[in-house]
Amino acid sequence: MEILNWFGRFHPALVHLPIGILIAAAICHWIAVKRPGWKGAAIVPTLYLLGFLAASVAAFAGWRLAEEGGYQENIIFWHRWLGILLVIVSLVLWRMNSNRTTVSSPWLSLGLVLGLLWVGHLGGLMTHGEDYLVENAPQFVKKLASYEEGSRFTILDDPDSTQIYTHIIQPILQKNAGPATIMISRRRIKYGGSRGISQRGKNGKVIEGNASGSELFKRVVMDPASKKYMPPKGVGLSYGEIKLLEWWLDGGAPTEKSVASVETAPAIQAILLNRHKLDTKPKSYIEKTKVNPVDEQVMNKIREHGFAIRQIAMNNNFVDVTWKDIDTLSVNDEIGVLEEVADQIAWLDLGSSNLSDESLNVIGQMKNLVRLKMEDNPITDASINDLKELKHLESLNLYKTKITDICASDLAHLKGLKKLFIWQTEFGETGISQLKAAVPGVEVIGGYTLSTPPPSD
Repeated sequence: MEILNWFGRFHPALVHLPIGILIAAAICHWIAVKRPGWKGAAIVPTLYLLGFLAASVAAFAGWRLAEEGGYQENIIFWHRWLGILLVIVSLVLWRMNSNRTTVSSPWLSLGLVLGLLWVGHLGGLMTHGEDYLVENAPQFVKKLASYEEGSRFTILDDPDSTQIYTHIIQPILQKNAGPATIMISRRRIKYGGSRGISQRGKNGKVIEGNASGSELFKRVVMDPASKKYMPPKGVGLSYGEIKLLEWWLDGGAPTEKSVASVETAPAIQAILLNRHKLDTKPKSYIEKTKVNPVDEQVMNKIREHGFAIRQIAMNNNFVDVTWKDIDTLSVNDEIGVLEEVADQIAWLDLGSSNLSDESLNVIGQMKNLVRLKMEDNPITDASINDLKELKHLESLNLYKTKITDICASDLAHLKGLKKLFIWQTEFGETGISQLKAAVPGVEVIGGYTLSTPPPSD
């Protein structure tokens, strides 16, 4: 029995072969009818026979796969039996066209192709949900289908504020098991609030710490014909809902964790994106953080003081600021104008600007700074202390400055630092070791040869 159940898992791989063969058979069948005497007509019965054999194997595998449960009962019923009917039809078409000098009427083959499309559609409903054909369709198709974006699922746009249980799992359970309880055997398993689902049931632990050991999961994936199947009435959980429930249970069934705080496999990321428009792919700090936009008048004022300033992205209010190196202006005299937009500056380039130690006091106020370039400037260890509060700084370019190992203790406060450029400085192995001990993930870039261009990041 185990080997048969295992064989059932090959249904998705096996089912496409007979579809291709039978569609090819139907096409050849129609050509043979329209073009009497066509030499290719002889292959029609062979294709129907091959299609019948391949369809029989795929249907058997599909039947075994359905025995595992977890599919909506009404859809799996029609998917199963229409699949068997198409196997029979392919056999009939083979018999009708074998041992004949002419092919039979092609209308039954048209019914076969339409049946294949419908059975495939039912398979899509089970694995991708009711709206899989229209949720990503062009707007005119959605309008024709009266499909409204987000009408089935709540739109969730922030992984940090989205609670796994409250916003994702609980609605699944409520939809499939009623607004207040889940029925498992004769015991009511209450859920809601911060406590989530009760840990005990009559026939074992409802939640065991993983999906395979939890009675809750066993009930939703067993044969729908079983008396213990959950829910006892109505439509069962879809494929996506079962995978989300499995993900939640395998993660320890947390009731107060956010989506951003747990690991999400690519398959779960895809389901969350399709169902809730929730993008769980890792985002950079400036993608996750919101700031107010910089007023255009303020931007013009900053430009008048010798800086270039631009918005980093259309959907992001952070700005990139660069010193333009105008002969009549001094960066040390003009840098104070940046205090007005200190929170919005994410990228700052002051390379080769004759920047002094005193000016770093202004830079130290830019709490959202991610990238800072100060290469080829006469700044010293004394000024690095002003940067200690830049918790989100990821890239710091100090190439060709006057820093030494002394500033390592101040750099150690930059816990978000990923890259430090120190080429042509007195910052050596002692400082590097001290920094890496405090910030293990930092990459210290130095020791370039004459043939290596200086870093630009």
